[in-house]
Amino acid sequence: MLAPFERVVERIGPRVGRGILVVVLLFLWLPIGVLVFMSFAEQNVLAFPPEGYTLDWYIVFLENDQARGAFLNTLKVSAVATPIAVFISVLIAYAIDRYAFPGRNVLQLLAALPIIVPLIIVAVALTLFFGTIGLSAGFGTIVIAHVIRIIPFAFLIILPTFMRFDRTLEEAAKDLGADEFRTFRRVTLPNVMPGIAAGTILAFTISFNEFIYTYFVKDTATETLPTFIWDQIRWEITPEINVISVVFLGVAILTVLVAVGITNVERVTERGR
Repeated sequence: MLAPFERVVERIGPRVGRGILVVVLLFLWLPIGVLVFMSFAEQNVLAFPPEGYTLDWYIVFLENDQARGAFLNTLKVSAVATPIAVFISVLIAYAIDRYAFPGRNVLQLLAALPIIVPLIIVAVALTLFFGTIGLSAGFGTIVIAHVIRIIPFAFLIILPTFMRFDRTLEEAAKDLGADEFRTFRRVTLPNVMPGIAAGTILAFTISFNEFIYTYFVKDTATETLPTFIWDQIRWEITPEINVISVVFLGVAILTVLVAVGITNVERVTERGR
């Protein structure tokens, strides 16, 4: 028989667990809900609850050339940095999974290191490095910084996908006459594509939201949405800032929906047998 304490835990445990889950979800999402709610505030000064509601601040955002330019710059940087980072991550993951060579563990550590080192340290190091080699700050330096920033996220998702892949499929393809490149293109790549797609979407999301690296390596003429928000809140906080935050939230939700649509989540996360 169960001890009295164990019977109590068995009876009320599920309810307590559900209650804790609700509290955690509220803790995470309630501030975001308030932010979305306040983006419709009528008055210029942020006060909760708002005195009235309007869509005017969304119109202000759409008519703000600087804000729209920052949004487009953010998309451009992410669109360029993401495929570069994913390509490098695929090469590193493939090399680590398939070959034994001196420095293999060091390479794996270096690929994941930027996710461990404090952002401010890497940002300062990049600024000094670009200055040393004479590379002018601008779009190019932002892209390079973003590539360094997002490689670990793509790599740490793509590597397990390669490691779980059934390599007997490659052996069968080679036995049938396929060369190394054709085997990779027709057999390996389709099977690891869910992991690559997941890594791509996560990398894009991280790049789209990156602030610290961008702030240190950008020039005054190149503005991204995170740095634009920072410059705005330094002087005045208006509901337009909430509108821009809602745009960020919308992009994040959209990327998640795309990830669910083009990847098999169970396939990406299942353990190899």
